[in-house]
Amino acid sequence: MTSQEHTVGAIAELTGISVRTLHHYDEIGLLEPSERSPAGYRLYSGDDLRRLQRILFYRELDFDLDTIGAILADPARTDADRLREQRELLTARIDRQQAMVASIDRELDARRLGLTLTPQERLEIFGSTRLEDNAARAQAQWGGSELWHQRRRRVAAYSAQDWARIRDEQADIHRRLLDAMAAGVPADDPAVMDLAEEHRLHMHRRFHDCDHEVHRTLARAFLANQRIGRNYDDMAPGLSRYVHDAIMANADRGDRAPSQSRG
Repeated sequence: MTSQEHTVGAIAELTGISVRTLHHYDEIGLLEPSERSPAGYRLYSGDDLRRLQRILFYRELDFDLDTIGAILADPARTDADRLREQRELLTARIDRQQAMVASIDRELDARRLGLTLTPQERLEIFGSTRLEDNAARAQAQWGGSELWHQRRRRVAAYSAQDWARIRDEQADIHRRLLDAMAAGVPADDPAVMDLAEEHRLHMHRRFHDCDHEVHRTLARAFLANQRIGRNYDDMAPGLSRYVHDAIMANADRGDRAPSQSRG
Protein backbone atom coordinates (compact mmCIF):
# COMPACT_ATOMS: atom_id res chain seq x y z
CA MET A 1 0.00 0.00 0.00
CA THR A 2 1.38 3.40 -0.97
CA SER A 3 1.09 6.57 1.12
CA GLN A 4 -1.68 7.67 -1.25
CA GLU A 5 -3.83 4.60 -0.62
CA HIS A 6 -6.27 4.15 2.24
CA THR A 7 -7.98 1.08 3.59
CA VAL A 8 -11.72 0.85 4.15
CA GLY A 9 -11.17 1.29 7.87
CA ALA A 10 -9.06 4.38 7.37
CA ILE A 11 -11.63 5.92 5.02
CA ALA A 12 -14.40 5.14 7.49
CA GLU A 13 -12.46 6.82 10.27
CA LEU A 14 -11.67 9.87 8.11
CA THR A 15 -15.22 10.46 6.89
CA GLY A 16 -17.38 9.09 9.68
CA ILE A 17 -19.32 6.74 7.41
CA SER A 18 -19.51 3.04 8.06
CA VAL A 19 -17.49 0.31 6.43
CA ARG A 20 -20.76 -1.32 5.44
CA THR A 21 -21.77 1.83 3.53
CA LEU A 22 -18.44 1.88 1.70
CA HIS A 23 -18.92 -1.74 0.74
CA HIS A 24 -22.39 -0.89 -0.56
CA TYR A 25 -21.06 2.02 -2.64
CA ASP A 26 -18.54 -0.39 -4.16
CA GLU A 27 -21.19 -3.02 -4.90
CA ILE A 28 -23.42 -0.57 -6.80
CA GLY A 29 -20.50 0.98 -8.67
CA LEU A 30 -20.79 4.38 -7.02
CA LEU A 31 -17.34 4.29 -5.41
CA GLU A 32 -15.08 1.49 -6.54
CA PRO A 33 -11.62 1.43 -4.96
CA SER A 34 -8.79 1.98 -7.38
CA GLU A 35 -6.68 -0.83 -6.02
CA ARG A 36 -6.82 -4.09 -4.13
CA SER A 37 -4.17 -5.35 -1.78
CA PRO A 38 -2.53 -8.74 -2.47
CA ALA A 39 -4.92 -10.10 0.13
CA GLY A 40 -7.90 -8.65 -1.74
CA TYR A 41 -8.62 -5.72 0.58
CA ARG A 42 -10.02 -2.51 -0.90
CA LEU A 43 -7.54 0.35 -1.21
CA TYR A 44 -8.72 3.89 -1.94
CA SER A 45 -6.61 6.52 -3.68
CA GLY A 46 -6.65 10.27 -3.24
CA ASP A 47 -8.95 10.54 -6.28
CA ASP A 48 -11.28 7.98 -4.71
CA LEU A 49 -11.38 10.03 -1.56
CA ARG A 50 -12.21 13.20 -3.50
CA ARG A 51 -15.02 11.29 -5.28
CA LEU A 52 -16.32 10.15 -1.90
CA GLN A 53 -16.30 13.74 -0.69
CA ARG A 54 -18.53 14.70 -3.64
CA ILE A 55 -20.83 11.77 -2.88
CA LEU A 56 -21.15 12.84 0.76
CA PHE A 57 -21.74 16.43 -0.33
CA TYR A 58 -24.69 15.41 -2.51
CA ARG A 59 -25.99 13.02 0.14
CA GLU A 60 -26.01 15.93 2.59
CA LEU A 61 -28.23 17.77 0.09
CA ASP A 62 -30.55 14.73 0.10
CA PHE A 63 -29.76 13.52 -3.43
CA ASP A 64 -30.52 9.84 -3.92
CA LEU A 65 -27.73 7.47 -4.89
CA ASP A 66 -28.96 6.96 -8.46
CA THR A 67 -28.94 10.73 -9.04
CA ILE A 68 -25.47 11.04 -7.52
CA GLY A 69 -24.22 8.27 -9.78
CA ALA A 70 -25.60 10.06 -12.84
CA ILE A 71 -23.99 13.32 -11.75
CA LEU A 72 -20.57 11.77 -11.24
CA ALA A 73 -20.81 9.94 -14.57
CA ASP A 74 -21.37 13.17 -16.51
CA PRO A 75 -18.12 15.14 -16.69
CA ALA A 76 -19.73 17.76 -18.96
CA ARG A 77 -21.61 19.24 -16.02
CA THR A 78 -20.02 20.80 -12.97
CA ASP A 79 -21.28 20.61 -9.42
CA ALA A 80 -22.49 24.20 -9.79
CA ASP A 81 -24.53 23.22 -12.87
CA ARG A 82 -26.13 20.38 -10.96
CA LEU A 83 -26.85 22.54 -7.94
CA ARG A 84 -28.56 25.16 -10.09
CA GLU A 85 -30.71 22.46 -11.71
CA GLN A 86 -31.59 20.99 -8.32
CA ARG A 87 -32.43 24.43 -6.98
CA GLU A 88 -34.88 24.98 -9.84
CA LEU A 89 -36.49 21.58 -9.18
CA LEU A 90 -36.76 22.28 -5.46
CA THR A 91 -38.20 25.74 -6.06
CA ALA A 92 -40.87 24.28 -8.35
CA ARG A 93 -41.63 21.59 -5.75
CA ILE A 94 -41.89 24.21 -3.00
CA ASP A 95 -44.30 26.24 -5.14
CA ARG A 96 -46.47 23.16 -5.69
CA GLN A 97 -46.43 22.28 -2.01
CA GLN A 98 -47.26 25.85 -1.00
CA ALA A 99 -50.19 25.80 -3.41
CA MET A 100 -51.33 22.52 -1.86
CA VAL A 101 -51.06 23.98 1.64
CA ALA A 102 -53.07 27.04 0.55
CA SER A 103 -55.73 24.78 -0.96
CA ILE A 104 -55.94 22.74 2.25
CA ASP A 105 -56.15 25.94 4.33
CA ARG A 106 -59.02 27.22 2.17
CA GLU A 107 -60.87 23.94 2.58
CA LEU A 108 -60.35 24.00 6.36
CA ASP A 109 -61.60 27.60 6.43
CA ALA A 110 -64.67 26.60 4.41
CA ARG A 111 -65.43 23.82 6.87
CA ARG A 112 -64.88 26.19 9.76
CA LEU A 113 -67.67 28.31 8.30
CA GLY A 114 -69.85 25.23 7.83
CA LEU A 115 -69.74 25.33 4.01
CA THR A 116 -70.44 21.93 2.48
CA LEU A 117 -70.00 22.95 -1.16
CA THR A 118 -67.10 21.44 -3.06
CA PRO A 119 -64.34 23.82 -4.20
CA GLN A 120 -65.66 23.49 -7.76
CA GLU A 121 -69.22 24.38 -6.68
CA ARG A 122 -67.94 27.40 -4.75
CA LEU A 123 -66.03 28.54 -7.83
CA GLU A 124 -69.06 28.10 -10.09
CA ILE A 125 -71.41 29.98 -7.75
CA PHE A 126 -69.20 32.72 -6.34
CA GLY A 127 -66.41 32.97 -8.88
CA SER A 128 -63.22 34.42 -7.45
CA THR A 129 -65.02 35.68 -4.32
CA ARG A 130 -64.26 33.08 -1.67
CA LEU A 131 -66.54 33.07 1.35
CA GLU A 132 -63.90 31.21 3.31
CA ASP A 133 -61.16 33.82 2.85
CA ASN A 134 -61.76 35.47 6.21
CA ALA A 135 -62.95 32.48 8.21
CA ALA A 136 -60.28 33.01 10.86
CA ARG A 137 -61.23 36.67 11.30
CA ALA A 138 -64.93 35.84 11.39
CA GLN A 139 -64.39 33.10 13.94
CA ALA A 140 -62.26 35.42 16.08
CA GLN A 141 -65.03 38.04 16.01
CA TRP A 142 -68.08 35.80 16.24
CA GLY A 143 -66.83 32.33 17.22
CA GLY A 144 -68.60 30.91 20.26
CA SER A 145 -71.55 33.24 19.90
CA GLU A 146 -75.06 32.04 19.16
CA LEU A 147 -74.97 33.96 15.89
CA TRP A 148 -71.88 32.03 14.81
CA HIS A 149 -73.50 28.69 15.63
CA GLN A 150 -76.71 29.72 13.87
CA ARG A 151 -74.80 30.63 10.75
CA ARG A 152 -72.83 27.39 10.71
CA ARG A 153 -75.95 25.29 11.21
CA ARG A 154 -77.81 27.06 8.43
CA VAL A 155 -75.09 27.14 5.81
CA ALA A 156 -74.21 23.50 6.46
CA ALA A 157 -77.66 22.58 5.16
CA TYR A 158 -77.50 24.68 1.98
CA SER A 159 -77.19 22.97 -1.37
CA ALA A 160 -75.54 24.48 -4.44
CA GLN A 161 -79.01 25.57 -5.61
CA ASP A 162 -79.65 27.29 -2.27
CA TRP A 163 -76.39 29.17 -2.54
CA ALA A 164 -77.19 30.22 -6.11
CA ARG A 165 -80.47 31.74 -4.88
CA ILE A 166 -78.70 33.47 -1.99
CA ARG A 167 -76.11 34.88 -4.38
CA ASP A 168 -78.82 36.21 -6.69
CA GLU A 169 -80.74 37.78 -3.78
CA GLN A 170 -77.59 39.52 -2.56
CA ALA A 171 -76.66 40.68 -6.03
CA ASP A 172 -80.11 42.19 -6.55
CA ILE A 173 -79.97 44.14 -3.27
CA HIS A 174 -76.44 45.31 -3.96
CA ARG A 175 -77.32 46.38 -7.50
CA ARG A 176 -80.24 48.51 -6.30
CA LEU A 177 -78.10 50.10 -3.59
CA LEU A 178 -75.48 50.91 -6.21
CA ASP A 179 -78.12 52.37 -8.54
CA ALA A 180 -79.43 54.57 -5.73
CA MET A 181 -75.95 55.85 -4.90
CA ALA A 182 -75.20 56.48 -8.58
CA ALA A 183 -78.45 58.44 -8.88
CA GLY A 184 -77.44 60.65 -5.96
CA VAL A 185 -80.20 59.46 -3.61
CA PRO A 186 -79.13 60.19 -0.01
CA ALA A 187 -78.35 57.16 2.13
CA ASP A 188 -80.99 58.21 4.66
CA ASP A 189 -83.73 58.49 2.03
CA PRO A 190 -86.66 56.23 2.98
CA ALA A 191 -86.31 54.25 -0.24
CA VAL A 192 -82.64 53.53 0.46
CA MET A 193 -83.40 52.69 4.07
CA ASP A 194 -85.94 50.20 2.72
CA LEU A 195 -83.12 48.57 0.75
CA ALA A 196 -81.02 48.42 3.91
CA GLU A 197 -83.97 46.73 5.62
CA GLU A 198 -84.13 44.20 2.78
CA HIS A 199 -80.46 43.53 3.39
CA ARG A 200 -81.07 43.02 7.11
CA LEU A 201 -83.97 40.64 6.51
CA HIS A 202 -81.94 38.72 3.95
CA MET A 203 -79.21 38.19 6.57
CA HIS A 204 -81.87 37.31 9.16
CA ARG A 205 -83.51 34.68 6.95
CA ARG A 206 -80.44 33.19 5.37
CA PHE A 207 -77.66 33.30 7.95
CA HIS A 208 -78.40 34.29 11.54
CA ASP A 209 -80.62 36.47 13.70
CA CYS A 210 -79.98 40.02 12.59
CA ASP A 211 -81.68 42.71 14.61
CA HIS A 212 -80.77 46.35 14.07
CA GLU A 213 -77.87 46.25 16.53
CA VAL A 214 -76.32 43.23 14.82
CA HIS A 215 -76.87 45.00 11.50
CA ARG A 216 -75.04 48.04 12.84
CA THR A 217 -72.09 45.80 13.77
CA LEU A 218 -71.98 44.42 10.24
CA ALA A 219 -72.14 47.94 8.81
CA ARG A 220 -69.14 48.97 10.90
CA ALA A 221 -67.23 45.99 9.51
CA PHE A 222 -68.11 47.09 5.97
CA LEU A 223 -66.81 50.56 6.69
CA ALA A 224 -63.63 49.16 8.26
CA ASN A 225 -62.92 47.75 4.79
CA GLN A 226 -63.19 44.15 5.83
CA ARG A 227 -63.93 41.60 3.13
CA ILE A 228 -67.49 42.60 2.21
CA GLY A 229 -66.62 46.27 2.45
CA ARG A 230 -63.83 45.75 -0.05
CA ASN A 231 -66.26 43.95 -2.33
CA TYR A 232 -68.63 46.91 -2.19
CA ASP A 233 -65.87 49.36 -3.03
CA ASP A 234 -64.77 47.12 -5.89
CA MET A 235 -68.26 47.60 -7.32
CA ALA A 236 -68.00 51.37 -6.92
CA PRO A 237 -65.72 53.51 -4.75
CA GLY A 238 -67.62 54.77 -1.72
CA LEU A 239 -70.31 52.07 -1.81
CA SER A 240 -69.21 50.60 1.52
CA ARG A 241 -69.75 54.03 3.13
CA TYR A 242 -73.12 54.40 1.43
CA VAL A 243 -74.28 50.95 2.58
CA HIS A 244 -73.01 51.67 6.09
CA ASP A 245 -74.88 54.96 6.25
CA ALA A 246 -78.08 53.41 4.89
CA ILE A 247 -77.94 50.61 7.46
CA MET A 248 -77.33 53.06 10.31
CA ALA A 249 -80.18 55.28 9.17
CA ASN A 250 -82.51 52.31 8.86
CA ALA A 251 -81.49 51.01 12.30
CA ASP A 252 -82.22 54.40 13.81
CA ARG A 253 -85.60 54.36 12.09
CA GLY A 254 -86.21 50.85 13.41
CA ASP A 255 -85.34 51.92 16.95
CA ARG A 256 -87.98 54.62 16.71
CA ALA A 257 -90.61 52.19 15.46
CA PRO A 258 -89.46 48.71 16.56
CA SER A 259 -92.83 47.04 16.12
CA GLN A 260 -92.81 47.90 12.39
CA SER A 261 -89.35 46.55 11.49
CA ARG A 262 -88.77 43.26 13.25
CA GLY A 263 -87.32 40.37 11.18
